[in-house]
Amino acid sequence: MMESKVAIVTGGSSGMGLATAQELARRGYDLVLSSRKPEAAADQIRSSFGVRVEVVAGSIAEPDLAERLSAAAEGLGGATALLLNHGGPPVKPIMTLTDEDWSGAFEMMVTGPLRVMRMVVPQMQAAGGGRVLAISSFTVKQPFAGIGLSNALRAALVNALKTAALELGPQGILLNALGPGYVETNRIREWNESYARQQNAGIEDIRDRTLATIPLRRYGTPEGYARLAGFLLSDDNDYVSGQQILYDGGLVVAN
Repeated sequence: MMESKVAIVTGGSSGMGLATAQELARRGYDLVLSSRKPEAAADQIRSSFGVRVEVVAGSIAEPDLAERLSAAAEGLGGATALLLNHGGPPVKPIMTLTDEDWSGAFEMMVTGPLRVMRMVVPQMQAAGGGRVLAISSFTVKQPFAGIGLSNALRAALVNALKTAALELGPQGILLNALGPGYVETNRIREWNESYARQQNAGIEDIRDRTLATIPLRRYGTPEGYARLAGFLLSDDNDYVSGQQILYDGGLVVAN
C-alpha cells in the first residue's frame, strides 16, 4: 500500500477533471489542482472534504507547468497519483486542419502530458509505486468524423502510456487511460453545437441522434466517471495497468 496520498490533477476545475479531484479528496487524498483558473474549485474541495489543496495555475502546454506541479506535490509529501487532463482541441474536419492546428494540439495533448509524467514519476519511484491515469476518449478505439485532432493525438498519448506501463510496471507504477463516451459536460455541448452547424440541424436533433446510438440511451455523468477514475488512481487498483478502459454505456460495442 502506498503511504503517501497526494494526487496531482490537471484540468481539474470543471467536468470530469473536477469530479475526479472531488472523488480523490473523498478518498482522503491531498491535491495539487491545476487549470487556468483553479482557485474556486480548490476552495470548494477544501471546504467540502477538509484536505490540503495546492493550486498551480496554467495550461498543460506550458513548458514550466510540469516543474511547478512537481514542486507543489513535493511540498505535500510527494505524489503517488497523477490525473492527466486538458481541454479539447478544435472540432474541425481533418482536411481543414493546418500545420499550426496540429502542432498546437500536439503540445497540449501529447508533449505536455508526457512532460508532466516525466517530472512526477520520480516521486512515485521514491514512494515505491504510483498510479497514472489519462482522461482519453472512446474515439481512440472508434474514430469519429470531424474530430481528427482528438482521434489521432489521444491515441498517441494512450500508446505512450501503454509503453510506460511496460517499462514502469516493475517499479509498482500502474498507468491507464479512461475514455469517456458521451458524458454530460461542456465539451459534449460544444460537440453538439459544432455538429449542428456542420449538418444544418438543430441541437436537440443532434442530441437525440447521439442518444439513439448508446445502448443505455442516456449520457454518462462526471460523477460516474470519477468513481471509476478514483479506483484506477488509488491503491484499490492493484493489478490493472496498460489499459484503455471505456466509460461509454456500451457505445463502442453497439457501433
